[in-house]
Amino acid sequence: MNTLSEMGEFGLIARITADRPQPAGTLLGPGDDAAVVAAPDGCVVACTDVLVESVHFRLDWSTPEQVGRKAAAANLADVAAMGAVPTALLVGLACPASTPVETLEGLAAGLWAEAGTAGIGVVGGDVASSATLVLSVTALGSLEGREPVTRAGAQPGDVVALCGRVG
Repeated sequence: MNTLSEMGEFGLIARITADRPQPAGTLLGPGDDAAVVAAPDGCVVACTDVLVESVHFRLDWSTPEQVGRKAAAANLADVAAMGAVPTALLVGLACPASTPVETLEGLAAGLWAEAGTAGIGVVGGDVASSATLVLSVTALGSLEGREPVTRAGAQPGDVVALCGRVG
């Protein structure tokens, strides 16, 4: 099977989640209608970013794995910016049926690798057909009983630290 149309949505999901461990906070992972993730303090921090091919990335400039890592890292950074600890990723993928499975496996490898650096998993998502490759990542996090850190929290005279390139 070389393309998504040959493999099918459920075949792809089975292939890219096989042998991928889930952390203890994942009560129900990929394969059902929705994931179930523990929220010990009753609060969930959530954020989503959408990456569109030829707008946010180009596969002639980046490998699929690099794109997957970028998509996950952007969301994990947003969760951390709120003072939360990441707990899970959800991924929406829309792409042409002719997309090579190798490309999709590369995206998945990047997503899983970046999730692994945070000690979390990819707990679910969706696959749809589209004329353009689109990757949407939602990150969930736990405040662990703390108040969220918002943009409104900085005051004149505060020290604001940044790491990496802003943008």
